[in-house]
Amino acid sequence: MAALSTNLADLPLQTFHQLSHCLTNNDLWLEIVDTNHLTIYSMSADEVETLRRQRNPGEAALRLWGNRGQTVQDFLARLQQLSKISRALDNPQLILSRKFKELRWGRSEQVTISVTESTIRLDCKAVGFPSPNILWYKGDDTISDERILEIPRCACVARWTFRCFAHNEVREGFSFSAFYRRAGKQFSSTLESKEIDVAPFIRESDLCDKCRPNSYNDLREIMNLNNDESPQQNVQSLNQEDESLIAADKVAMIISNCAYRHLPELVTPHCDAETLAMALQEMKYKTVTLADLTLEEMKFVLKEYRKLLGNGVYAVFYFVGHGFEVNGQCYLLAVDAPADAHQPKHSLSMDWVLSTFRDYNPALNLILLDVCRKFIPYECIPAFVEYAEQFKARHRPSRNVVYGYSTSGGVGAYEVKGEINGVFMKYLKNHVMLNRSVFDMLNRVLKDIEEDKKVCDVQVPEVRSTLSRPRSLCDPLVFDGHTFSFDHHTLHWRLMHELPNPVIVRFEAECLCVTIWFDFCGHFTNKVYVFSSVGDLRSETNDDDDDVRLSQKALEHRAYLSFVKDLHTTKEKIFTDDEEGVSMCWLLSNLQRNKGELTCCVDLKHISNLEKAVATKVTDIGHVLITRIEMLK
Repeated sequence: MAALSTNLADLPLQTFHQLSHCLTNNDLWLEIVDTNHLTIYSMSADEVETLRRQRNPGEAALRLWGNRGQTVQDFLARLQQLSKISRALDNPQLILSRKFKELRWGRSEQVTISVTESTIRLDCKAVGFPSPNILWYKGDDTISDERILEIPRCACVARWTFRCFAHNEVREGFSFSAFYRRAGKQFSSTLESKEIDVAPFIRESDLCDKCRPNSYNDLREIMNLNNDESPQQNVQSLNQEDESLIAADKVAMIISNCAYRHLPELVTPHCDAETLAMALQEMKYKTVTLADLTLEEMKFVLKEYRKLLGNGVYAVFYFVGHGFEVNGQCYLLAVDAPADAHQPKHSLSMDWVLSTFRDYNPALNLILLDVCRKFIPYECIPAFVEYAEQFKARHRPSRNVVYGYSTSGGVGAYEVKGEINGVFMKYLKNHVMLNRSVFDMLNRVLKDIEEDKKVCDVQVPEVRSTLSRPRSLCDPLVFDGHTFSFDHHTLHWRLMHELPNPVIVRFEAECLCVTIWFDFCGHFTNKVYVFSSVGDLRSETNDDDDDVRLSQKALEHRAYLSFVKDLHTTKEKIFTDDEEGVSMCWLLSNLQRNKGELTCCVDLKHISNLEKAVATKVTDIGHVLITRIEMLK
C-alpha cells in the first residue's frame, strides 16, 4: 500500500506493475489524458501516438505523469473525478487501495425527477466507492441497470411506481480483492430508494408513440377508462403486433488465431479480438475470448458455445485469422493447420458451424468472419464439393442470421503496417456500439473502407442477411420469462472469468515463502499473467503486518515457476524493488488445454546460482479462467 505522497514513478513494484497493466488494458490510460493543454495530464497528438506504440503504454504514461510530479494523491483525485463518467476507472483506484466508501444518498430526495415534452428522467443519487451498480424496478419487475432511467411521459405508466436499488462491492478474483475482503472489513453495501410515483408529472393528454391512437374514437376510449381497467391493458390491445426489439440474453464467442505453426503468423488478430470483446461487454454481452486454438479446440468451444443459444438470445460469433473460400463457403483455419491446408479435414467450414447451431434459434445470430476469402487451386475443389454434400441433406433455412465478411469472395483481408487493428476492425469499432441495426452498422463499415484510399481497391467487405427485423447489438437486455436460463448462463460465464486467490508456498527449512498471484490478460479467457515473489516466512500471528521489511535473505532469492508442457509460458520478466524484492512475471497461454485444476512447480533459487534450485515444491493453484469449463459440463 503506497503512501499518498508517493510519486507515481516510485510506486512499489507490484503495485506499479498491476496499475500499469490495468491502464494498458483497453487503452484505459487514454481516458485519463486531458485535451486541455494547460493541465498536467495533457498530451499532444504526437505524445499519444508515441505512447500507443509502446509495448506497455500504461507504464509509459505513469512514468510520464510521475516525471511531471504527480503523486498517488494527485492521481486518485483525477481518477475520482473521471469515475463519475466511466466506472472502468474504479479498478485503478482499487489497486491504489482507495478506502471503501459505503453507499449513501448524495441528495435528500434520493432520486431526482426531470421532465421533457415526451419523457420523464429518474436519476439515482446513490454515491460511494466503488461506484454503485443500479437496478431500476417497475413494480416488482427489473427494467434497467442504467443510472438514469428514461420512461415515456404517457398514461400507460401513470399507475406504476418505480424504485431503484443500488449495490457496490469489491469483487473477488482481482489482485486487490484480498486487501479489501479481509475478515472484519466492509467490502459491500446496498441502498434502496423510496417508491417514486410519476402520475403527478403526466397529463391526461400525454401519450407515447405506442399508445397514440389512430382515430378520435380510439382516443375517447383510452381517455374514458374504467377505474378497474388499466391504460396498459388497453394499450396492449391496440399494439399486439408491435413486439419490442429486446434480447433475452447476450452472448459472444470470439476466436483470434495469430501463432500459426506452418502458415504465416499474423499481427493484429489478438488486438482485434480484444477491441470487440471490450465493446460487447460494455453492451452486456457475456463474451468468451480465446486465442490460438487448434482445430479440435475450435470445434469443442463452439459446441460449448451453442449451449448459451436459444429463443430471444442475441449471439455474436467473431473469428479472425487465416481462411479461404470454396464455392461460396468460408473455411476457417486453426493454428495447427498444415502449410497445404486445402483439404476439408484441415479446416472448419461454416457449413459445420451452422449445422452445430441448427437446433438453436437466437433472435440475432451475427457471424463476423475477418478472414481472407481467396479461392483455392482448382485441383483441390473436388474434395470440398464431396465434403459439402453431407450438409445438403439436412440443410434448413437459417433465420435471423447476419453475415459480416471483412472482404469479398476471392479477395484477401489485410493488416496495415503500424495499425493496431486489421482493416475490418479498424472501422467496425467505430460503429459497433451505435444504436443502429446490425445491417446498417455493417454497411457503414463498408462505406468507411470505401473511403480509405489505402485499402479501398484491395478489400471490400460484404454483408448477407436473413434478419427480418432491424435488430441492433445494443438493443436492451430484458430476461423476464427467461430468468432461470439467464442466471444459469451468467453463473457459467462468471466461473470461467474468475482468477484464483493468491497462493502462498511455504519453504520451512529456508524460512522463506513464495507468493503466487494472477492478473487478467485483457478480456482473454485462456490467457493469464502469473507472478511470483519471495518473502520471509512469518508466524501466523504477524502474517498481516504489511510494514515488515524483507530480509536480505529474501531479497537474494528468486521463485521460478513452471507448468505442464501443453501450456505456453513466455520467458520470465523480472522487476526489482529495494523494499519488495524481486517479482517475476510470466504470460501463461493455452489454458484450454489444461483439463482440470492448474499445478505449478516452484523452484526456489539463490541469485548466486540460478541454474540450481535450493528447494522445489509442487503446488495446486486451482482453476484459472477457462479451465473450469470441464467442471461446468
